[in-house]
Amino acid sequence: MAVSDDDLAHLLRRTEFVVRPGRLAELKTLDLSSYAAAVENVLNIGLNGAPPLPAYFQSEDTNSSWDQYVAACSFWISNMVGKVRPFQEKMTLFWHGHFVSGWWDVGKGFHMMLQTQMYRDNALGNFRTLTQNMAIDRAMLVYLSNAENVKGAPNQNFARELMELFTLGVGNYTEADVEASARAWTGYNADWPAYQYQFYPNRHDNGLKTFFGTTQAWTGPQIIDEILLNNATKKQIAARYITKKLWEFLAHPNPPTAVLDAIAPVFAADMDLANLARQILNRPEFYSTTAKQGLVRTPIELIVALCYYTAISPDELGVSWRAESAGQQIYQPPNVSGWRPNAYWLNTSALAGRADFARSMTWWLRNTGHPFEDGNVIYSRTVADAVDYVAGFFGIAPLSTTTRNALIAAHQAERNATSWQNWWAPTNLLTMTMLAPEFHMA
Repeated sequence: MAVSDDDLAHLLRRTEFVVRPGRLAELKTLDLSSYAAAVENVLNIGLNGAPPLPAYFQSEDTNSSWDQYVAACSFWISNMVGKVRPFQEKMTLFWHGHFVSGWWDVGKGFHMMLQTQMYRDNALGNFRTLTQNMAIDRAMLVYLSNAENVKGAPNQNFARELMELFTLGVGNYTEADVEASARAWTGYNADWPAYQYQFYPNRHDNGLKTFFGTTQAWTGPQIIDEILLNNATKKQIAARYITKKLWEFLAHPNPPTAVLDAIAPVFAADMDLANLARQILNRPEFYSTTAKQGLVRTPIELIVALCYYTAISPDELGVSWRAESAGQQIYQPPNVSGWRPNAYWLNTSALAGRADFARSMTWWLRNTGHPFEDGNVIYSRTVADAVDYVAGFFGIAPLSTTTRNALIAAHQAERNATSWQNWWAPTNLLTMTMLAPEFHMA
């Protein structure tokens, strides 16, 4: 069936944060007899090149860890806004929320930058390779205590989360498996004080261990290979677990069983993440009404949209602290289980943070030489045209009838006010539009 403009816009919002007009025009030139050509275009992250992590983020700023954190936040948001193929950054964000570490928990911020760069480099690569790299990443070694995991006193933190949260899910392993895995990972530590990964043979438990019913002298990397390569049953479970989680990140919660049944075995065959994304983005269910209305923009995604549509820089917006006020602090998930979708972002304090975003952005638009500084760009239009113009500016036109009528009524009432209507009517229309439900849907 032919792909509609609405389908293409949905694909771009979910993979590239916003619908850039140039990108939409580019996709419309492709063969749209199916989703395939558009999906391949989005997946072509090779166009981003492979720029190295800037030198500032490869070592510790001993003068100010806070300044380095602020710069790191701005660096990542700028990548999300400006990459030729932003799906790479979207997937980096996914892995950051899946293989979780936290800036302030790890203690050395540049370790988090190196970890994020590793996720970026492997964003659409092989899941087993990514998992092996994650296991010996400096930030992860510290965050889940494997840096201190030694024979005679095995630490179970990483061994447990590797199965419970990272690969298999609850109920697909036993406590004995956790104990065996913890022993297998002994010696896969980090030196001090740099915490560079190093394997210490004298700290490794070389004894026999029984993992998933097989007794041998397991090593740490062999544990991952058993889950994701050699044990056919566990591999299928892991494939389904990751397929479900990525579907929920890109499409909507609670994927249909038929979708998982179709996609997970394909992913299990080779653990190819690009092909997993391809399978998801080509499914007709991904373009359903359920999917198109299925996700709330996270605070980070909201910041990306605001930076894109207003041309304000991440530094000017203050992303290092504003996202936290709405419930999502970049580089600092709340715990090892990461962030949740939808209702997680809609509590009272998080909504207040979003309102603060909108009002602060309004003042910036009215006071920085932006066209909106002159309220006449809005006030010179009819009420309905003004509403449509501002909605178009923020990429949410056409609005639903309910939202559009509400904005028209509110804007008309302010124009009818007896004083300062030429200031407050345009000002408040900008704020109200940024608070419209359409602007908070991913």
